[in-house]
Amino acid sequence: MAHSPDQTIEYFQSLTNWNDRQAVIEFLEMYEWDVSVLVERVTNVKPKTPTLLRTISTEVGIRYSSTNDNSTQQEAISENHHQLISSFRNRNDSNHTTTTLNIESSDDQVHQLFASNTETASSIFPYIKQFDMSKQPLLQYIDSNVIGSNHRINTPWGSRKILYADYTASERGLTFIEHFMMNNVLPYYANTHSENNACALQTTKYREGSRTLIKRCVNATNDDVVIFTGSGSTAAINKLVDVLQLKDETVRRRTVVFISTFEHHSNILPWRETGVEVIRIPNNTQGLMDDNFLTNQLKKYHDEGEKRIICTFNAASNVTGIRTDVDNISTLVHQYRGLIFWDYAAAAPYVKIDMNPSEIAAKDAVFISTHKFVGGPAAPGILIAKKKLFTNEVPGDCGGGTVNFVTRTQTEYVQDIETREEGGTPNILGSIRAGLVFHLKESVGCHTIETREDALVEKFFARFRNHRTLFVLGSSTVARLGIFSFLIYVPSIQKYLHHNFICVLLNDLFGIQVRSGCSCAGPYVLDLLNINDETADIYAKFITANENDRLGEIPRIELMKPGFTRFNLSYFASDKEVDYILNAIEFIATDGWKFLSLNSDTPPLTTNICSDDPIEEARLIANKIPRYVYENICYLKDTPLNIPDEYKDFIWFAIPIDVIRKIIIDFEQNGSRTVPFRPNSDN
Repeated sequence: MAHSPDQTIEYFQSLTNWNDRQAVIEFLEMYEWDVSVLVERVTNVKPKTPTLLRTISTEVGIRYSSTNDNSTQQEAISENHHQLISSFRNRNDSNHTTTTLNIESSDDQVHQLFASNTETASSIFPYIKQFDMSKQPLLQYIDSNVIGSNHRINTPWGSRKILYADYTASERGLTFIEHFMMNNVLPYYANTHSENNACALQTTKYREGSRTLIKRCVNATNDDVVIFTGSGSTAAINKLVDVLQLKDETVRRRTVVFISTFEHHSNILPWRETGVEVIRIPNNTQGLMDDNFLTNQLKKYHDEGEKRIICTFNAASNVTGIRTDVDNISTLVHQYRGLIFWDYAAAAPYVKIDMNPSEIAAKDAVFISTHKFVGGPAAPGILIAKKKLFTNEVPGDCGGGTVNFVTRTQTEYVQDIETREEGGTPNILGSIRAGLVFHLKESVGCHTIETREDALVEKFFARFRNHRTLFVLGSSTVARLGIFSFLIYVPSIQKYLHHNFICVLLNDLFGIQVRSGCSCAGPYVLDLLNINDETADIYAKFITANENDRLGEIPRIELMKPGFTRFNLSYFASDKEVDYILNAIEFIATDGWKFLSLNSDTPPLTTNICSDDPIEEARLIANKIPRYVYENICYLKDTPLNIPDEYKDFIWFAIPIDVIRKIIIDFEQNGSRTVPFRPNSDN
């Protein structure tokens, strides 16, 4: 007998105590409302009770005790802790379970947090065990769990569903990760600088378990440390700069730092501001790092023998997604006894990180922004580095938690590097979340991610490689991630659409969230846009806040700063979402310039359009713009840019008056009258 959806939902909720109705609906839809399959899975679930383990060892974690666990050294610590999540169950009722503390000797094996095989997603998230054998459903599940994916925003053209395409800047949260945090971590939350009460001990074990998991994911050895630190790679790089003591004049004079063209400001400014000698390695004709130039510089400084060589390079550009051959470059640097550091801020969510692929190709340090992993909002930066680098007597962030003792006159810092370099109360929840997102990445598998990334790159370039008006930055023939930066050219005006305007159009017309600007990679952007230093200095005068640094009568106009629009296609995005984004971008590349003629001072453009497809609606709006502009807008009222005549050639973007003139002239010549009928193309 067939049941209504409401009956099915109520029946499933009665079995699982799952009270979130919308989550139940989404879950049932994944199984095509086949309740019999779900009932079998739910009834086979055996809840597990967490057992806390304490040992003398610094390795800590949790394990789950089985029903025949004969441990006798247990004591109750709480009767009010929620039962940990079991498969497909996220209970929010008043049922509670008792958790036990198991004190064992250091000779007993400590089961690390998340210590099960990271090839499967079920070791931490048991309720997605069904996806262990098939990656595509797992990607769909991740996509369906992105927080906010079903939310809408109000725009001048009506309500639009949010479609996030700015993952390179920061990822979005995942429902199942937040459920894990809420049900497993937060009930036991306490500060980690004590292990003498159950909550502090459990929280410490979660955090240290996260550290251990990350080490395993990046193939770290006992020679490597993992340090949670501040805001993204920026904090990790600044931490290492402090550790290397480059602000000391003696150390600085004996050090040279090589950077690549790809670098984000975070991997330029911390080094530059110490005053150390910085050498920028240019690109070759393919748009990759020039190995010959690098080799010559390495040989020169190695043979001179006066300075320690540090190479700090980007594993993948956050502007173009172009990847660097990290193992070959690491090998080359070590052949000349240099240190090699890698900024994985843009690359880490998508590629394998191997700290020790071989002795000569080992990485001396890597910098990671875990907030860029899906599920990673609020996760900290991570510095993974060789212990040999930490010769500093005083920690970079000395303070609480870094000392054995402090008297009125003396201080003794702890010897453990990870402890001494994480001063103060850490971002505890973020550190635990960092381990979860690394685990999820490993569960999906780097091969799966990279294969999908390659397919998305190919799909994008198959459509836009030779596009007439959309110019993609960076080579299309080298290995790259699904990160794309572009400009849109308006041939009839011989100017570009401003990147901010493109960003707003994608938001208002389609709900697509992208980024505009230079993505904090100024020098690389100047290379990509083919702007020489002299021209760059002119643009800098328009942007600088210091009036004394401006040329003549140049006003401060931040719009003059060159830039681009950037988006990325996420590996877990559906083909439908990808096509929607690409269709929207192609529409902007073709018709976006027309919308520059519209402003808030004119009567609203009424469309009377009935369409559920924002792309089709945008096309219909664009077709109405010429007549609307001709009948309603006077270009003489448009305020021109306040730029001296001698600098008007530096205006690189179209302004409303340009577009209005173009539309009016074309309409007068071609569009003031339309034919009374048009043949049916379907016959």
